[in-house]
Amino acid sequence: MFKRQNEIENKNKHKFNSYLGYNRDWWSYYSQYKNAIDELVNGIENNIPIDTISLPLLFMIRHSIEIGLKANILKLQKVNPEIKEISLGGTKSHSIEILYNKFEEHLILTIKNSEIRKTIIGEINGYLKKFKPLKNKLHNLDKGSFNFRYPVDTNGNYNFEWDEKENIADIINLYYKIQPFLLFTNRVLYEEGVFGFE
Repeated sequence: MFKRQNEIENKNKHKFNSYLGYNRDWWSYYSQYKNAIDELVNGIENNIPIDTISLPLLFMIRHSIEIGLKANILKLQKVNPEIKEISLGGTKSHSIEILYNKFEEHLILTIKNSEIRKTIIGEINGYLKKFKPLKNKLHNLDKGSFNFRYPVDTNGNYNFEWDEKENIADIINLYYKIQPFLLFTNRVLYEEGVFGFE
């Protein structure tokens, strides 16, 4: 069942020294989750059975999206102080649905209050459209950020029916399609001269 059960050899321990304190921003966290996702996807393509790593993979995809949305929203809060700030605590702070809606609200107001080229507005709207199916899929599978982490809900009921099946390739492809949007929206708005990004 488990491929590895032996300890790390002393000669390799130095490879595991991690400077956790160097990760001071949202994008450092995002990047590490994205790198882990890439490694797992590559592993599946090279014959690691999907059902041996599907739940951690889905959790990491979901969590990296949460981090990416929060990173963008926190920056946009400086541009749009009239929009209520997101909470970083509580169960609703993990909702992809709520975070996506807040991100979209910020983008709509930023576009309304700024002189952004129509081509850029078109790209933003296009990415929002690409994002929705992924957001909806993850929201349906894991509303409260529990289903990919635990077998049962808080009442002890199974999170998935025993025969529930999902082609995770569809989720992965949607995830990769929105990468430029999550990573570069703030940079594009800065280049468009949006006040607050200087």
